[in-house]
Amino acid sequence: MKIEEIKSVIKSHKGQNLSVILGKQLKTRKRILDSAMIGDNEITITGEAPVVEKVTSIVIRGGVEYDNQKVVMEGRDDGTLPEENAGLPWGQWVEYPFHIEHKGSDYARFYAASGLSFEPKVEYYLNGELTTKAIVEPLCLASEFRKSDDPMPLCMTIKADNVKAIVL
Repeated sequence: MKIEEIKSVIKSHKGQNLSVILGKQLKTRKRILDSAMIGDNEITITGEAPVVEKVTSIVIRGGVEYDNQKVVMEGRDDGTLPEENAGLPWGQWVEYPFHIEHKGSDYARFYAASGLSFEPKVEYYLNGELTTKAIVEPLCLASEFRKSDDPMPLCMTIKADNVKAIVL
């Protein structure tokens, strides 16, 4: 989606839980075998490097003030978060709290859903065919996958081009 479309939807539903579909092409390793056995599956890659895509369905909130979130205030009180907001680690606000720009790319700021426990639904595609994480993980850089013991982030800065849809 274009950043202006994202901002329009978020502004009209500020602070509400929204379903978002994100899509991204994952970076693959430089040297990939023509075929490989992964578990009981043989995958064959011919010609060009494989195209691995990740599609994630997640529930988010947008347009909220980071410092006013209950979880942030509790983290500051119990010492698990810094006493003061450290600001953006990279990029600059174009329109706070919706739009960040960094190196010529637009990003939307999203926050974890409020009042519900939601596990993101993730699908992987190898050269356009639905597959599993176990099949694509050996083909991709390790940095493309979140470690299972990493806590869910309090906020997410998502490249606007990776936002495929916002479902109302």
